[in-house]
Amino acid sequence: MKMERIPWQLIAGLILGLGLGLLISWKIAPAEYTDTPPSILRSDFKDSYRALIASAYAATGDLERAETRLASLQDDNPVEALTVQAQRELAKGDLENSETLAGLAAALQASDPAALAALTATPITTRTPNVTPTVTLIIAGAEATEVIQQTPDIPINTPTEIPFNTPTPAPTSTPIPTVSAPFVLMTQDEICTESLSEGLLMVIVSDAAQRPIPGVEVIVEWSGHEEHFFTGLKPELGKGYADFAMQPNQSYAVRIATGSTAVANLSAPPCQDADGNHYWGSLRLSFQQP
Repeated sequence: MKMERIPWQLIAGLILGLGLGLLISWKIAPAEYTDTPPSILRSDFKDSYRALIASAYAATGDLERAETRLASLQDDNPVEALTVQAQRELAKGDLENSETLAGLAAALQASDPAALAALTATPITTRTPNVTPTVTLIIAGAEATEVIQQTPDIPINTPTEIPFNTPTPAPTSTPIPTVSAPFVLMTQDEICTESLSEGLLMVIVSDAAQRPIPGVEVIVEWSGHEEHFFTGLKPELGKGYADFAMQPNQSYAVRIATGSTAVANLSAPPCQDADGNHYWGSLRLSFQQP
């Protein structure tokens, strides 16, 4: 049986039609988008939009308008999105953007009763051998976590209420405090809780009266590398708070730039959840002036 060939005129017509269609759609009359919602933007453009919203809030103090603009991005959790972006900006060394983003996140969290109600303590597992029993609070994101280490017949200190920072409408430069004495490592805790980012190195710095100190430079070193970061850049987590993301199976050393003994051989502790699944825990170091 002889097969019929497809006429060359049909093939030529298809090719010509396809070419004309592409020419019209790409060059002559391309599609134009107008009045598109910010929620369909690419993730990097969303980051730029958040940064502009945070800068506008820092200049005007208009929180209601900032909330309206953030709502157009349709983020599941605007506070978390701002905090995560502030951490990325801090890692890139952009302190100005990091501060404005963190300031807006703190303002949103302070104005949201549900967010404040979420700051209730829930127990987590810690491992600190040979340490006097203490009660402390760790704030991470929109959650507060209570760390309780108890020895029978030894009284436990009652945790004090942590004041929530209310940002001022217009930012002003915060002077770095004069350090009167070197810092001493007071506590070093391994924390296993799934509510924190894996491998998070948290540093808390306070003065002799246990008041948090912002603007303190912290230096972390590992395998020939060095990173500098500062307390107070995440006011929603505390004025004396700073953190650093550790890599698994990597050893670090931490010290305060203005004076302290270096704390070496720090690494993310291995942890397991209730189902036996492995994940990396976090470390918390508390430095204080004597």
